[in-house]
Order: sequence, then C-alpha cells, then structure tokens
Amino acid sequence: MASRSAEDMRAQFEDLSKGKTFLAADDFTSTGVDFLAVRNSSYTIFVQSISVNVSTDNAATLTFKDDASTPVVIAQTKASPGLGLLEMFNGGAEGVPLTEGKNLDITASGAGLEGSLMVEAYQRLTAVIASNAGASSQ
Repeated sequence: MASRSAEDMRAQFEDLSKGKTFLAADDFTSTGVDFLAVRNSSYTIFVQSISVNVSTDNAATLTFKDDASTPVVIAQTKASPGLGLLEMFNGGAEGVPLTEGKNLDITASGAGLEGSLMVEAYQRLTAVIASNAGASSQ
C-alpha cells in the first residue's frame, strides 16, 4: 500500500488548516488563543506542520500546544526568532495528535512579534463509540 500524503490525509478526514496574521500589539499572553477548535470530545486534531513568517522581531516566543490540563506542546519559536519564514514543526503526513477532544492554542510570552503563521492539520474521530450509545435500556 502506498503511503498517503499530507494532502490525502486532510482530504480523507476533516481539514482544519488555517492561517493567521498577528500584529505586534496582539496580546494572547494570559490565556492563549484557541486557534483550531476540535469538533467535540470524540475527535482528535493531528498537526502536520506549522510555519511562521516574522516581519517584526521581538524577544518573545510563540508556543503551540493543546489546552489539556497537562498540555501537549507541539512547537515553540525561540526568543527573538529573527525575520523571515521559519518552518517551526513538521509532523509528517499523519501528523502529531493533540490530546483527544482538545483545541490547539497559541500563547505568547509577550507582545511585540508581528507576522503571519500557517498551521496544516486535520481532525478525525478517535473515540470508541458503543453501538448502543444513547439507547435506553429495554
């Protein structure tokens, strides 16, 4: 069986890929930003790649992680990452799973970075669902 590409995985499952422009004044330091939201608690987000294009540098970091109580950290920029395009993370075609039912958050250590980012990801059903889920006892 031939291996599937990242595009195949996003076509077969639900594509969540998304880009964002962030400004130096944007503040997502305290709680973070739910960047990708999972459908429900039975689904898992798989992150395939993260790219950041910095246009204004600052001594701040961006962290990409899920919102579980013990988060899975996918990637983090270095402090003062420099200008230009950075491929922060490459999880391959299958991607790296977040905690089941959890969103992908972006947090910053401080304001000041400016640029754009792109996350390629998909979500798929991962929970085992009983065949009689929701059925009443007879």
